[in-house]
Amino acid sequence: MVPPATQDAKLIADLYNLVFIFAVIVFLLVEGLLIYSAIKFRRKGEGEMPVQVHGSRTFELLWTIIPALIVAVIFGLAVDTMSKLTGNGSLSSPVSNTHRINDAQARRRVESAQPVDLVIDVMGRQWVWQFKYPGNEGVVGNEELVVPVGRTIRLDMTAADVIHAWWMPELGPMLYVNPGEMSYVWFKVDKPGVYVGQCNVYCGAAHSNMLSRVKALPQAEFEQWYAEQASANSGSLQAGDPTRGKSLIENGPCAACHNVEGTKAQGKVAPRTLTVFATYPTIAQIEGFTNDADNLHKWLRNPQEVKPGTAMPNLGLKPQEIEDLVAYLETLK
Repeated sequence: MVPPATQDAKLIADLYNLVFIFAVIVFLLVEGLLIYSAIKFRRKGEGEMPVQVHGSRTFELLWTIIPALIVAVIFGLAVDTMSKLTGNGSLSSPVSNTHRINDAQARRRVESAQPVDLVIDVMGRQWVWQFKYPGNEGVVGNEELVVPVGRTIRLDMTAADVIHAWWMPELGPMLYVNPGEMSYVWFKVDKPGVYVGQCNVYCGAAHSNMLSRVKALPQAEFEQWYAEQASANSGSLQAGDPTRGKSLIENGPCAACHNVEGTKAQGKVAPRTLTVFATYPTIAQIEGFTNDADNLHKWLRNPQEVKPGTAMPNLGLKPQEIEDLVAYLETLK
């Protein structure tokens, strides 16, 4: 178990440790009895036959009742732990952490279950997590979720394509994220740090690259980060920088699918390598959609609009990021 960083993760870790203790005790007891029996009742002479036992009601009751009691205790502890998890409501009025998107009643119960400081919309895609922050500033993150320390966060999650799973062992429980449904996770990070998890259900060829990454910042640093992101959306554009563009390709979600020889981007999903992208006559093999800067801007801004049904998602790239990517991609010859 990783060190828990939230109250929910600590509750889960405490339950795990208790169940582990039960398991060790049962293992030692059973293995001890097996070893004792093998030594005590081993055959001592040629042709010797051990005493035949044809049943003992006492022993049969013991090895039925004791395991049943252990299971009942673990079940009770699990229910108690679940009732204490943030946002779960109460045992008499539990909250459905997953429901159909159009289930208004379930949605109201979720919103009233636990006071929160920040609600972030999460979209799971093949193969990246996208995070949309509240407000009109248009702050969107890909792969990395930035949150303030000491604030209760709720993630409103759904999937755009296939089933994914949000799993951050240090922050709390694992939850499936399904198309057509809303899933919810509540957490409050106790200390600054970077916490890494993994999509916990196989979701396609680049599943292993779909990491869940959360960066927790002190409140002042979070506010500064948010202001910088908002400013990047509204500020004047600089000329595209190929170096920044290459960094975006290597360290962002692009690397999950795309390949550029000689770089850290070694994805195997996209049908064509980006190594010689600038030499291709068209973008995304769309007839008539020539490979030039204007069309590349359109493609990166919203691939689904240009080619409905394409596997490439709209990553919500910032205008400056698009400029930098275009500058880099035009160097790949």
